[in-house]
Amino acid sequence: MANNEEAVIQAAGIAVMILEEEEEELQHALLVLAQIAVREIMELEEPWIDADDLTHPSPVEILVQTVGNHLRSKGRLRRVRTPLQDILLMVVWIMATPDSFRSVALRFGRRPSTLWDFYSYVVEALREVAKDYIKWPSEEERRDIKESFRRATGFPGAIGCIDCTHIYITAPVQDAAQYVNRHDTYSMNVQAVVDNQLLVRHLHVGEVGSMNDKRVFRRSPLCHDILKVGEERLLNADEHLLGDGGYTLTDFMMIPFPNDARLTEEQASFNKKLSQCRVRVENAFARGKGKWRRLKFLHARNPAILVDHITASFMLHNFTILNGEKFWEDDELARPIRNNQVLGNQVFDDNEDNGDDLNEEQEADQERLDAAAFNGVEYHTVKNTHKFTTFLRTTMSF
Repeated sequence: MANNEEAVIQAAGIAVMILEEEEEELQHALLVLAQIAVREIMELEEPWIDADDLTHPSPVEILVQTVGNHLRSKGRLRRVRTPLQDILLMVVWIMATPDSFRSVALRFGRRPSTLWDFYSYVVEALREVAKDYIKWPSEEERRDIKESFRRATGFPGAIGCIDCTHIYITAPVQDAAQYVNRHDTYSMNVQAVVDNQLLVRHLHVGEVGSMNDKRVFRRSPLCHDILKVGEERLLNADEHLLGDGGYTLTDFMMIPFPNDARLTEEQASFNKKLSQCRVRVENAFARGKGKWRRLKFLHARNPAILVDHITASFMLHNFTILNGEKFWEDDELARPIRNNQVLGNQVFDDNEDNGDDLNEEQEADQERLDAAAFNGVEYHTVKNTHKFTTFLRTTMSF
């Protein structure tokens, strides 16, 4: 058997021949020889490739299998000459780079129209399977999340951090003015709840950029599900989300004390610890937009395509974490934040002039939300003698 160096040279030489050969049959034969050479390398006495790794499917193989099974179940797996793995790689390239469809099509030797066809039905499939990867945590998972936040920061009862981010887009064909945000650019306002591991636990996509975070939350299915009574409610009495001042204070939503230059020591410490937890959602948005870079600006005018692409991107964000790419160690949760990251100094637009016509179910939700806001004020006040401050003293170390 050839030694290590000879086997590597043999495999490299065959790879060069494959790249230079134009005949398809010869390319296939050379590819078989290259596989044999690689197998020889793995069978050496001191292999530099771990053969055990081959027993575990790679994330790409898992993704291909997941999307393929979904398309088969829906009867949409098209009979094409291009393997599904190659199609997925093209679409992932599109999602991970700001390159134009024309340049990516040239890179992969396809027509731009063919690449668009691949892209449109793959992102739709990824959006449909997102429900298997973006899940609300179970009661056992919520216990682990609460304990992780409490152990790292001292903040009790936190099961997720909520915020919205604007995905900038080209002007839609219809109702373009509704998508103009406060920065006078077109965008979609996307809401997410993120846990201690940067996993997105709930995602609400499709609201226009002119809508503020408070209204996005009120219109989201998450708000309706949290306000349910009985066993169907998503949160226990001692569990809550962490948001910034753009959200309404309720008994299930903790927000910082407004910094009016009269904060007590306990209130200032409360803001700092809440901000230390809540910054995780900003980390998730930064990671998501950094890896799936087309989220920084989407050149699309069809809202349906925008929703599919955004949801697919956050599905892949969770997919990579769940398949071994850990973005954040639990120990790093305890890392102190900078002073400019502490919430309480921001000014938010509280304008609720939305003109929504509420149906009977939405009116019931609004009544429950008003009651929850009243209960939140009862527990969270700027008065230093209030029972919530006492609660903080007994549950948090200042």
